[in-house]
Amino acid sequence: MKRHKGLKIGIALGSGGARGWCHIGVLRELAEMDIHADVIAGASMGALVGAVHAGGALDALEDWARNLTARSFFGLLDIRLTSGGLFEGEEIRNVIGGLDMPENIEDLQIPLSLVATDMATGREAWLTKGNVAEAVRASVALPGILSPVLIDGRWMLDGGLTNPVPVSSCRVLGADVVIAVNPSGRFSQTFWAERQKADTRELWDWRERLPEALRSIVARDDPEDRPPDYLDVLSASIEIMTDHIRRSRLAGDPPHILLDAHLMDMSVLEFHRAEEAIEAGRKAVRDNAEALAKVVGL
Repeated sequence: MKRHKGLKIGIALGSGGARGWCHIGVLRELAEMDIHADVIAGASMGALVGAVHAGGALDALEDWARNLTARSFFGLLDIRLTSGGLFEGEEIRNVIGGLDMPENIEDLQIPLSLVATDMATGREAWLTKGNVAEAVRASVALPGILSPVLIDGRWMLDGGLTNPVPVSSCRVLGADVVIAVNPSGRFSQTFWAERQKADTRELWDWRERLPEALRSIVARDDPEDRPPDYLDVLSASIEIMTDHIRRSRLAGDPPHILLDAHLMDMSVLEFHRAEEAIEAGRKAVRDNAEALAKVVGL
C-alpha cells in the first residue's frame, strides 16, 4: 500500500437498486489506483456488493451480474403476496450462499457494517455480525417489492430508507478517510418523463408472464402511451424519498470524497444492465482520481 501508515480507509456503498452494480466498477477502479477498503459499510445494493467484496468473491458476483438478462432476472423472483412484498427474495440468499466466502459477517476479510431499517422504530440498524446472506437480504428489503426480514426479533426493511449512503457507519468502524458512492447521482426532476422515453419492451415481456391477478396492477395494455403503473409509482416514490434523506444525511456527515454515478436513466429494477452500471462506477473514480489520490495520500 502506498498510503500513509495508519490511515484507515472506509468505503460507504449506497443504495440505488440496479444502479448499485456501479459499486463493482468503483471497487475495481479504486484497486487499480491501489486504494483498498479497510472497512466497508453498505446499504441495500451497497450491502450486497460490499458484503461479497469483503468476502473475496467479487469476481464471481460480477460474472453473475454481467450474465443477467431481463428475462433471466425476473425468472428468479418468487412471487409471494402474503409476505409483505411482491416477492420473497429467496434467490438473494441462494446467490450469496453459493459464493466461495465465509457465512458470517465477523469472518469476512474486511470489517463490514450493513445498514437495515427497523420497521417498528423507523431507526437504522447496523448489522455487523451474523449470517451474511440474511443480513444482505434484510438490507435490500425494498418496501412494496421485497418482503421484510426478521432478525433478532425485529422486522427489517431496506437500509436506504434511513441511511442511503452510510458514511456514519464507516466512521463508527474506525475509518479515518471515507469514500462514499452514490449510485443515483444527479437526481432528475423529470424521472418519469425520462422513463417513458426508455425502451422498456424487455420489462413488459416479463410483466405479461405474471399471474393475472398480479399483472393487473403492474401492467397495462399499451406500454407506448400509458399512465404510471404500480411499480412506476413505487419506484418514483422511493427515489424521491431517498434523495431527500440522502441529501440531509450527507450534509450533516459529509464524506471526504463523494463519487456520483450518473445512472438516472436506469430503473432501480433493471438489473440486466450491469455492464453500463459497472462502467459508470469506473468513470466516477476516473473523474475524481486526482482528488482521491490526494485524500488517501498517494
